[in-house]
Amino acid sequence: MTDVSIFIPVYRESEHLSKLLTRLVKQDVSKEIIVTVDEPTPVFIEEMKKFTTVNFVLNEKRVGKANALNASVKESSGKVLVFLDSDIEIEDDVSFLSKILKKMKEVDVLDIKKKVERTSFLSKMAYYEYFTFNISSWIASRYLRKCPATNGAAFAIRRDTFEEVGGFNKVVAEDIDIATRAFLKGHSFAYTADVEVKNIVFSSWRSWFRQRERWAVGQALWLKDHYKALFRNFIAKPQIFLPALFFLYPPLISFSLNMLLPSVWMYDLLTVFSWFASTKFSTVLPIFLISIPTVDVLKTLLVALSSFAVTAILFYRFSKKLGFEMKLHEVFVYYFFYSVLWIAVIFIGYFQVLILRKNTAPNWKT
Repeated sequence: MTDVSIFIPVYRESEHLSKLLTRLVKQDVSKEIIVTVDEPTPVFIEEMKKFTTVNFVLNEKRVGKANALNASVKESSGKVLVFLDSDIEIEDDVSFLSKILKKMKEVDVLDIKKKVERTSFLSKMAYYEYFTFNISSWIASRYLRKCPATNGAAFAIRRDTFEEVGGFNKVVAEDIDIATRAFLKGHSFAYTADVEVKNIVFSSWRSWFRQRERWAVGQALWLKDHYKALFRNFIAKPQIFLPALFFLYPPLISFSLNMLLPSVWMYDLLTVFSWFASTKFSTVLPIFLISIPTVDVLKTLLVALSSFAVTAILFYRFSKKLGFEMKLHEVFVYYFFYSVLWIAVIFIGYFQVLILRKNTAPNWKT
């Protein structure tokens, strides 16, 4: 039995896989690398022949990620299973896997630090999105030692844990689903910043939307399957779940406060202030004789700017802790544009699942 088995699923081909495999084969641990490829192209097959120590499983037809990975796990022998996407880069460090194995002595599921290559506007926005994934995992690891989700681009799980939860289910969000089942069975979780991977994300908005639509539908289906058990855990530990939720979707802070804070108190406050100020400055009174709708706009603006300020401060603190770069103008665009757009896509996904009864996602096969 080897120390670790690494699994990399591929559909047709991957332009980043060669570099990933080159670094993986150099790792200083007992390992096996298994690449499962659905509908491989002839050019890709030829290119991969140079990796003689890597096991390639070639499927002439598309069998799906969950099926392919489950089949590969059955043929593997590692005590620890590491799952990597084919479009990531790992550090040029021969101890990358040994650091993971060291951490896996303490936990059942391990989420690995993920960054995004900042090569375009879209990738810069995704950089902060992945940053929030890391924050949420860090919070869960630090204060709960359990987590109902993980990002499937890079994570590790003990073989006995994988087998106990039944492997991957044939669902859209198979990574979140398996993490949730491990969470509900009480398996321990940790996040590590000692090793990291870099994600190569789409630079096309069309590709981004298709991927995020799939993610949104997958998330909705996942929640539909597990909402009862997750709700019970949420009630028991709201102090853990709420911060993670707001880090993942920061505009929710503004939305929530706007819903909870009545406009009347601001209207009354401005009225009192205007009367008080008019005793000193006669021009103030007309300025503050404003309507409730105007007050609503002011309240929304103040809440949004205050929420952004708090988010920016927290982002800065966590960027120092987790080793991320933060630029205020980019965070501003991420908060007021990108996050709002992503939440809108999520709402579309939930509408498709809960109202239109959709049970799969675009470009997805079981």
